[in-house]
Amino acid sequence: MEPPSEMVTLFLRQDTRPHSNSLPTDFVDSEDSGMNLENSRSKQTLSDFLSGSLRIGNRTDLDAFLAEPGSAERVRSAPYQDLFLAIKAVGLADSQELLLLSTSRQRRGFIDLDCWRKDSFHMASFMEWMAAYMQCGPEEAAAAARAVDANLLALFLRNNVRVHFLETDEPYPELPMILTPDQRFGIEVTGQAGGATMARLLLDAIFRMDASLGYDLIDRVRWDNRVSMEEEAYQNKRLRLEEIGFVDYYEALSIYGEVGTNAAPQLQRALQEEDSGHRVSSTLPALLVASLSPGEHLWRALEAIRDTRQAELISQQLAALANRILSVHSVTTGDLEKVKPALEEMRDTLNLGLERLTQGRATLAASALKQQDMLGLFRTGFSLLADLRTQADRVIHRGRLRLQGAQRTLLESPQAELLDGLRRHRPLFFEGVQDSQRSGYRNFRGLADVESAGRSLEEIEALGQSFWSLMAGPAPELTPERLRQVNRDPDELRFGTLFVTAALNQALGKPFRPEPIGVHQLQGVLKNLGPPGTDSRQLADELRAVARARLDSPGVEAELLEVLNPFVESWCRAGAEELAPLRGESEIIPEWVTTVLLNLTRES
Repeated sequence: MEPPSEMVTLFLRQDTRPHSNSLPTDFVDSEDSGMNLENSRSKQTLSDFLSGSLRIGNRTDLDAFLAEPGSAERVRSAPYQDLFLAIKAVGLADSQELLLLSTSRQRRGFIDLDCWRKDSFHMASFMEWMAAYMQCGPEEAAAAARAVDANLLALFLRNNVRVHFLETDEPYPELPMILTPDQRFGIEVTGQAGGATMARLLLDAIFRMDASLGYDLIDRVRWDNRVSMEEEAYQNKRLRLEEIGFVDYYEALSIYGEVGTNAAPQLQRALQEEDSGHRVSSTLPALLVASLSPGEHLWRALEAIRDTRQAELISQQLAALANRILSVHSVTTGDLEKVKPALEEMRDTLNLGLERLTQGRATLAASALKQQDMLGLFRTGFSLLADLRTQADRVIHRGRLRLQGAQRTLLESPQAELLDGLRRHRPLFFEGVQDSQRSGYRNFRGLADVESAGRSLEEIEALGQSFWSLMAGPAPELTPERLRQVNRDPDELRFGTLFVTAALNQALGKPFRPEPIGVHQLQGVLKNLGPPGTDSRQLADELRAVARARLDSPGVEAELLEVLNPFVESWCRAGAEELAPLRGESEIIPEWVTTVLLNLTRES
């Protein structure tokens, strides 16, 4: 008896929200209804560039697609990644027609792409896919079961049933059991809620349509080890995904190699059409094209491609590269919210590579694209970012930006965030450098960003060198041992704290150096910096005047002053804002003071 469909729908996610990441029908969005003819042609050209894509982003798109002649053949011949993303965009519950048309290889691919979290089988996602096929009827459910790895079916069943071997001359156990057709085995359903229901429905469909598969699964559940089944299924899945560019995280990192190095063998295979019939996706590049804007180097280059074979090859290369990017980001392909930023990284790096090769002349982008494979182009762009990362590491050493034993630098915002972004494996640009109202990271979008970051690194290095040159006598050795009895952890110290400490030392008649001062000394020097009632603005002026005595002293070069002056203003202001309320206080709690390095020993 066929199970009622309402039981199956319990396993499907019912998401009625609009699909904000749907595949766009024309790939490129435009808010300008008065788009000029040139942009209209560009839009059409890029739409034609990847004309093999299914371009299904919602139920309306699906209905229109199914009404086209030859749609069934297009579904069956589509790479399973393309069909998978179309189903995810529409939603499993609304994609029954696509599920019915899918081939065994495509069905296995859906499970490969969506039912693993790194090296662990994700049972909930597996149940959703099997439930979707249950809605299509027992025959389709059995066909889907035949398509997926039998180890995964056995893992699911092992979680939800117990198999009893029934002796012919012994009475049956007094348990509620499902009997196999030959009555040699009794299957006790032990799972809870949805798992138990799904196990019953799946076993009913399998034994009705493919009893041999049912008996094979029973043997696996009875005898095979859970760990070995999951490991074998994982290795099989990994090998299949390698054919289309999805590889191990560490191997995927090879795309960030130096320009001119060879791609890994799996990526080279993915860039070619295999005799085995494996097809590389074209949907991921479609999502990439959807993120392009007119005038970008990659846009201009793709727009100029007219040869069908060349467009197909570029599409395959983009897809293989995109799959590697997703592997690096550890993104589950069905998570479109996370797919988008990964593809944007690829887009921006390719744009950067093209801009580098053409020296910023967008009209040469198409010519450069024809002479480069996508991996080489990506590496060309990333090499600029790798150079910035190397420069950032050198700046830390040359500018003495980090104290011995500390993990963080002495820099303050936004320089600290800029340096942190550049020192990542995949460097990012800190927006706060250009706009103080912004505090996020983004990809480098062109040579202008690279040049801006390079200038900022030069300024940061000059800051560090100038700061230590300003100190009286040899540069102080602020070692972990010397900082053991102070109010701030080495990782909490910043140039501003050291500068205010040095200024207060000078006000005490000592050399201009960031030597920790005692709490009583701090109380005394605050009383001497201005009359009672001095507010933070007046105290900042006093600190500035003390600092100027050092800055204007003989031997301090004008270039050093030019570098330090903008920072001196902010350091003195921050110190005054914290210290002004402490004037006249009978007790100062050292741990609450952040702008002065205080000595916590009793003698202080």
